[in-house]
This record gives sequence, C-alpha cells and structure tokens, in this order.
Amino acid sequence: MAFWTIESNSLNKKQGIYDVSSTPPSSKYEKPKFVLSMVFAENGDLITGDSNGNIFLWTRGSNKISHAVLGVHVGGIFALTFTKDGHLLSGGGKDCRIVQLDTNLDPTGVVVELSSWYGPVRTLISGPGDMIIVGTTQGDILLGRLGEDFSALVQGHSDEFWALSAHPQSHHFLTAGRDGNVYLWDSLTRRLVWAENLSEELICAAFYPPIAPSSPTTNHNGRNDHDLADSVPVVAVGTASGRWIVLDALLHQVIAAHHESDEPIQCIAYSPNGQYIAIGGRDNSIYVYSVSGRGTKYVRSGKCLGHSSFVLHLDWSEDSQYIRSVSGDYELLFWSASNSKQITSPSSMRDVRWVTQSCHLGFEVAGIFPPDSDGTDINAVCRSHSTSVLASADDFGQVKLFRYPTCQLKNKSRSYRGHSSHVTNVDFLFDDSRVISAGGADTAILQWEVIS
Repeated sequence: MAFWTIESNSLNKKQGIYDVSSTPPSSKYEKPKFVLSMVFAENGDLITGDSNGNIFLWTRGSNKISHAVLGVHVGGIFALTFTKDGHLLSGGGKDCRIVQLDTNLDPTGVVVELSSWYGPVRTLISGPGDMIIVGTTQGDILLGRLGEDFSALVQGHSDEFWALSAHPQSHHFLTAGRDGNVYLWDSLTRRLVWAENLSEELICAAFYPPIAPSSPTTNHNGRNDHDLADSVPVVAVGTASGRWIVLDALLHQVIAAHHESDEPIQCIAYSPNGQYIAIGGRDNSIYVYSVSGRGTKYVRSGKCLGHSSFVLHLDWSEDSQYIRSVSGDYELLFWSASNSKQITSPSSMRDVRWVTQSCHLGFEVAGIFPPDSDGTDINAVCRSHSTSVLASADDFGQVKLFRYPTCQLKNKSRSYRGHSSHVTNVDFLFDDSRVISAGGADTAILQWEVIS
C-alpha cells in the first residue's frame, strides 16, 4: 500500500503504515497480503478492503490508519462502494455477503447473503434509486435492494462450454460447460428457464427425441405450447470423467447415470425413434444403449470398436439403423446400431439418409474447410431441419452458413462475427428460425436470426 504526492513535477512515495503503536490508542494491525479494493470518501479519506477481511480508513494526506473495522468478512473484500445516502457497502470474495456500514464505518447490522450459486462478490455499484448492482465471480450481474432478494440481470457460464442442444419441439435450448452448470434457456425471452449444477466438467448434451412427433403449435406471442415433460421428457449430458447423466427435462433432476471409462465423453445422441442412445468417448469407443421407459431406463446393447483416435462427432440415420462417426485422426466410420459392428463398405451407405449432420467430414461437407486448414479449425457443424443450410463454428470466432450439401472444395459461404474467441458449437432451433452459437473463452451465447 503506497501513497503518492505530486510536488514540483515529481512523485513522492510514502508506504502505508500498519503499525501505529506510536499513536494513541496504540495498535498494530496485521499487514494484509493483498489490498483488494478501495474507495475515496467525499472528504478525500481513503477506505481500503484487504485479503484479511478488514476495512481500514486512511485520513486524507496521511499514510497511517485512523480507523479499523476488523473481520468484516470471512476472506477477502473485493468490492467497496458508497450508496447515495452515504453508507458504505463491502462485498465479500469468499463469504458471498454484502455488509452495510454507516458514515462512521460502524456495521449497521444490515447484511445480504447471496446464493452460493452466483458465487462471491467481485464488484459493487449503486444503481437506480436505492438499488444495488452486483457483479460476481461466476460472471453474473445481480440487481436488488438491501434486505431483499437479489435477482439475476445477466447469468451464464463462468468457464468455457461446448455442450449445446436445441429442444426438438420448442424455442428452448440447453448449454452445459466446464463450470459444471447445466442451463435451459428460452430463446424468445432470452432468459433462463432452469439451472442445475452437476459438480463436474460437462462436455456434450442431447435431448431425447419427441415421443409423439407433431407440428408444434404456437400461441399469439409466438411461444411454443408443447409441454416439455410430455413431448421431450429427458436430456442427456456427457462429462469429462467418463460419466453420462440423464436429467428430467422439466424438473432438472438426475434420473440415471452411467460410467463408461476414465476418459471424457465427447459426443452423445439419441436415435430418432428414441430406442437407442450412442455415446462417443475419448477412449476411441462408441457405447450403444437400448432405451425404454420414456428415456428413463438404459441397458447397454453394444460397443463400437474400430476408431484409432477419440470420437469427436456422431450422427444417426433417419431409420435409426445406422451410426456414422468422426474421430480425431479424421476417420469417418459407419456402424450398425443393432449389433455395434463396423460397416466396412462405405459405398453401401451412400443412399442412407441421416437425421443430423454433426460429422464435419464427408462428401456432403467437403467444402466447409478454408484454404490451408489443418482440419482442426472446424469445431462443429449443424444442418438445418429443412436440410438446405449448414452452419459451422470455427477457431477464428466465426459462424458460417453454407448451402447444403456443400460438396465442392472451398465452397462459398457467409461469415458472421460476434464472438471474441473460438466458437465451440452451433445449433439450429427446431423451426430453423435462429442459430445458437457457443463461445469458448468468451463464454458467450449468441443468437442469430435466420433470414431466408
């Protein structure tokens, strides 16, 4: 802690003194490892918050402590701010609390304890009227009043996320990431529907297909009227620990969990008829399970062996009989779902219709790679439900649209920028009205309106 004064065009430095034993009443305060926050009062006094959870007042022009409030927080104080009525607010970086102090820096007894879901306080500012705006370590922005519950203005992932899956019959979509959080979003209101933390790194996700496929109806607001629990009962997510977990799509409760290996689950997909689920892992294997009980019961029916590298993406055929998969060493292989055997004659798969296009290798997507691409630039592709457009997500922060199929090398595309880092995933909503893209380092979710 240092104080600087400007004298005769030069800077003079005075180190902050924590030992004030020479000044009655004598006291010696523990010097903190870090000074984490500070704010100036209207009279020029300085108030600091430190890693020991203490608040110190430094009188203007002095480098000595004139008042101390010890043990305000458990852990560091990352934020200090004055309210419009002159009260001081401090935000804890470990205890998730906001503490109010009066004009004499005495605690008033007013304390706000934020939900641990949002994470500790990182920053505080005074908002409109008597509102307080809080920024947290999880990247959330909260709004509220002292003595009342705070609500989230902005909420999302606090770490890179790759899992993205659009609901097959509504404008909802799901994301999951390294922070262990699973979010279901409403694309129309751009608000969170529900959230769940699974306490482990999540990599991929897939909704169960509609039990009774039909043309979705919409109300006068354009909202989908399908009941999430009836039409699409469950969603599956794959983890970095080799587990895959099935959640109730409405109640977001865990209803099944299976462990395949110690390697991460890289991709996951239900068959169109809902009778199978395929799980691709970093152990070079694809696990096939029979599904029953409206997506609640799973029995392993086979294991596809043949890839010499980790499985990146997979697709199901429209008749649920075949699987195709792409691995990290650029293999495109085909499998029979009924016996998990590899189909060694790719030409026999030429006329098979695929319900999705997640595999980024193949005749239909040969034109997506830019010149001089090493093959790892494209992180994900997704075909529209109309089968006329293909979207891609790449390492250059771009979302691209191609006409589908895009068979010619270096095919023309439209490129769109919005992410500040690599784009990890992309998906069309059920009605092709929008494309959802997932950011890597920027942890951003972007919506793109599709204009025909």
